[in-house]
Amino acid sequence: MARHLILLVCALLTTASHAASPFLKPGDEVVEYVRTRFHDAKRGEAWATKHQGYGAAATNAEDFARLTRTALAELNASHTAFYSRGSEGHAGLSAIFQHSLKLPKVDAPSIGADVMETPEGFFVRHVFANGPAAKAGMLRGDRLVSIDGKPFQSLTPLASRVGKATRFTVERTQGATPLTLTITPRLINPKTEWLDTQKASSRIVERGGRRVAYQQLYSCAGPEHQDLLEETLAGDFSSADALVIDFRDGWGGCNPTLLNLFNRTVPVFTRISREGRRNDWSATWRKPVVLLVNGNSRSGKEMVALVMKQHALATLVGQRTAGAVLAGTPLRLSTGDLLYLAVEDIQVDGVRLEGQGVPVDVEVPDSLPFAAGKDPQLDKALDVASVALSPR
Repeated sequence: MARHLILLVCALLTTASHAASPFLKPGDEVVEYVRTRFHDAKRGEAWATKHQGYGAAATNAEDFARLTRTALAELNASHTAFYSRGSEGHAGLSAIFQHSLKLPKVDAPSIGADVMETPEGFFVRHVFANGPAAKAGMLRGDRLVSIDGKPFQSLTPLASRVGKATRFTVERTQGATPLTLTITPRLINPKTEWLDTQKASSRIVERGGRRVAYQQLYSCAGPEHQDLLEETLAGDFSSADALVIDFRDGWGGCNPTLLNLFNRTVPVFTRISREGRRNDWSATWRKPVVLLVNGNSRSGKEMVALVMKQHALATLVGQRTAGAVLAGTPLRLSTGDLLYLAVEDIQVDGVRLEGQGVPVDVEVPDSLPFAAGKDPQLDKALDVASVALSPR
């Protein structure tokens, strides 16, 4: 009898503990979404059964985020992640899916730089052209040491620094005295920042006696990125001899119709004046193309890279792509956090890239820590483009 009473009391205490946890509900929301929406129904059901009620163990928001990310990692699927409110991923995903999430406005604090965490610390991976960080002199490869004297952990604290001059301490050369850069964070829609960066990055570089055009597509999500590339190819880049498109890092989202910009089956039209002057015109880019990719080139970028490689439309330089090619959708939790969940599998002409990625033609190791602004992968891509032969 006493044993039964003890078990009953324990059960009641457990139930009360679960009911009192503010993270039981959002945890159950995650479980239900995985159970009913994950692309692999059998795995989703098994995962959901195993993790039912996991949210009750969380003691605070950070703990809940950690528990959720650890659990989701067991699904071993791309496009499956948890983004806390206020995080960079939350802002980026909200901007990409602003319409479907029915958000009237999406703005986020930014210094115009992409930061990567490594075992050696936090390093600046991309400095967006014309952004606050670029104007302050921040370089690719700088190690972020502190923000206003506090050890650097993430860019999340920038929310309280928008419009205010902020001291960033960076280590440019390993072991050297850190530098202090004054940067004023801005509030901007991430998609606007990515598109501005794409436009500002566009340039033509003289390389080996040839004119090589370059454009960075940090994100390919949305028709505006493809439209800008098409506009630049027909305009400022029309006089270039070759093209480098930088697909490294950032977000995927490329529409397969982007491939039409490089379709060689479209005829070349020739206008002939009564004086006999000939003027050739093509609606597509027919000159050499180099795609610069790395282990963070994801999703639609990989699909485009595979097809262009298969059909000899481009030379791939850098490193094998991420192998992250499932279709994901954002799901809002009651906390305002976002669950990004893979809801469909994807194949390209019968080829499944998930977990495989696309191999490159010219391998170039990444070199980020203390790079002092140097970019060997980009340098190699420009070199390859400069010696490429125009397709017949």
